[in-house]
Amino acid sequence: MSSSFGWIDFSSEDSAKVRTVLDLLSDTGVIDELGIGVIRDSFADRMFPGISTVQTRPKYFTLTAHLLKDYEEWELSKNRPRSLTRYLEEEEKKCRIKLVETHGAGRQNLGIIGATFGTNWNRDVVRKPSSIYWTGLRQYGFISPSNLSLVEFGRRLADGKHRLHTLLQDGKEDRGDDEDAMDHEHRLRIHAPEIPEDYWDTLSIDLTKEEAEFLRSQIRAHQPDSLLGQILMDDAIMDEILELPTSSNFEDFAALPFLVSLKDKSLRSTVLQAQNFWRLLEGAHVRYNVQLQQLLGTSEVIGGFVERWESWRERLPQYLAEWDTGFMWTVVRERGSTPKSSTRQFVEEWIEECKEGAANEVRCDALVKRQELRNKGKRARLRGNGAEGINQWIGLDGMNYRFREVYQLVQDIRDAELGREATNA
Repeated sequence: MSSSFGWIDFSSEDSAKVRTVLDLLSDTGVIDELGIGVIRDSFADRMFPGISTVQTRPKYFTLTAHLLKDYEEWELSKNRPRSLTRYLEEEEKKCRIKLVETHGAGRQNLGIIGATFGTNWNRDVVRKPSSIYWTGLRQYGFISPSNLSLVEFGRRLADGKHRLHTLLQDGKEDRGDDEDAMDHEHRLRIHAPEIPEDYWDTLSIDLTKEEAEFLRSQIRAHQPDSLLGQILMDDAIMDEILELPTSSNFEDFAALPFLVSLKDKSLRSTVLQAQNFWRLLEGAHVRYNVQLQQLLGTSEVIGGFVERWESWRERLPQYLAEWDTGFMWTVVRERGSTPKSSTRQFVEEWIEECKEGAANEVRCDALVKRQELRNKGKRARLRGNGAEGINQWIGLDGMNYRFREVYQLVQDIRDAELGREATNA
């Protein structure tokens, strides 16, 4: 018997949030068995707002802005314009086909969304680039006002155009209540860089120089206090990041020299506490896997996990020396996140165990088991209902805080600015 689930579609914003969760859970190795992802995401949002792990190439920021601009300027001028949803469904598919044609056989490694469908018009991705990049478009000032969902923005844009057209046709001097509608329309803005006449004919997944400069300036202007904004302020910092190997992770990034001299103390603290958050919670995930092996695993694997546990305990004093629980909760609160009360209790109690050297394994295991049961319910593996023979690590095994996506964004911007040939995603 197969299982399924659904949600009531109150708004496109709610639906997008659910789809994002599903995208994250579909990636190998990111199943959040202990429910701490909300804290991880709060740190990531503080450092790198507008970035998500399902983004592929920054080209989609400007490409989507161009499509929205064309919708505003051309589609809505027609007698029977398509809805924004229908327009994007068709135009984004055209873009996917054109990108596939432009890049040919090597497209699979370039981050083209839907590349596996090739030039097939009858098949396409469920979640469109406009949905994936919408939060970033709002936070980077491509779209204003910034509090609207994609569907709501399209509805109000079309409605405003319709009312404005009616007013002009009627030639009324006294607009009355419709004046508010016009003022409302004037507040809707789509910002996009200028493009050459052959832009759509030569469409590429690489940013043009003008797009790179525009994207960079938008992020710097609208997110100057974020770590991403600070990075894009300085060519030297961007180049320092790109000197890292493409396989680098957040720990490699956090060791870069520029972070030591970063003027914003809060950002320096955010990076440090983000590091230490995983360093402390790694132990909980080790105990989770030890228990899982004892219950459902194989004798060949458990020894390595026990060794990892002992090694982690030896490093605990170093992690705790600069840890600040209050700072963590401040970041979570400021980003508008609301962890479950059980998650907050688990994290705080786990940190207390860390302060005791995590010497009481029985107590540590009980905390971990209780948290998985609260987080996963009937699907909790430690209930003993899972399949036996598990011989690999299960759950989170590190936190990258969206650094890979940031690396790609920095790389694409610098490549375009300097006229370098782009590298595969």
